[in-house]
Amino acid sequence: MSGEVKDETTIYLGEVHEETVLTREQEIALFKRYEAGDAKAREEIVRANLRFVVKVACEFLNRGVPLADLIQEGNIGLLEVIPKYNWRKGYRFSTYAAFWIRQAIQTALRRQSSLIRLPVRKSRLLGRISEQVQRFRLEWGREPTVEELAERTGTSAEEIEHLLSLRDGLVSLDSQQDEDDTRLLDTITRPDAKSPRDVAVEKQMRSKVMRVLDFLGEREGRIMRLRYGFENGKTLSLRRTSKIVGLSQEGVRRIEQRALAKLRRPAICRLVAEFV
Repeated sequence: MSGEVKDETTIYLGEVHEETVLTREQEIALFKRYEAGDAKAREEIVRANLRFVVKVACEFLNRGVPLADLIQEGNIGLLEVIPKYNWRKGYRFSTYAAFWIRQAIQTALRRQSSLIRLPVRKSRLLGRISEQVQRFRLEWGREPTVEELAERTGTSAEEIEHLLSLRDGLVSLDSQQDEDDTRLLDTITRPDAKSPRDVAVEKQMRSKVMRVLDFLGEREGRIMRLRYGFENGKTLSLRRTSKIVGLSQEGVRRIEQRALAKLRRPAICRLVAEFV
């Protein structure tokens, strides 16, 4: 299995290496197209920056997470940053995207390298604390006190102590992490828990499916969401759906068939082709 994964990663790296690095002018032209609603421009932006994601991911090797997973997390960060970038400000996209890509990878590292899965806010704060500890050691040649860390991070000494105890020692699984009485036991990663990559793919798929349903009429879209579980996460029978929308079961069935026929159009199918 590991050899198979390694081969897939090697193939991916080879494919990414063949992607052309954009000039400043090409980059601006692409983002202008993206702003104008060109869906292909987004795909081209992603492809053009996959090599950069690999470069950033390699900075985090040997920290307990495979390179393939680091790259995937970086790609998630890349997807998130594209809508945030403003080409008019003059700096290159890679300069702006680097922070978001690294943040996505670092968040995944903190979650996957430990049995205890902290909330994102606390995970980031713990990363800031660790960074300040390293800086203090370099500046003063000793370990900082809790009060000194609190001053540097703008956090209370009590929270610093709590986070350091999670990082450095064993704590009771019944101890509370938050004001809402969440127990540490409740944050332990389950063996069957979905990986961040799987969660991201599901979110992307759901987003695209919802966009596809927008091509339908209001009643058609409502029926499809109810029948296929996009309304509340549960698929409903014809009988149950008919009661909710106020139609006969035969009426619901006809509308569903009409909606499915619309969704089979080639232009619409292409939007979700990557997930089929």
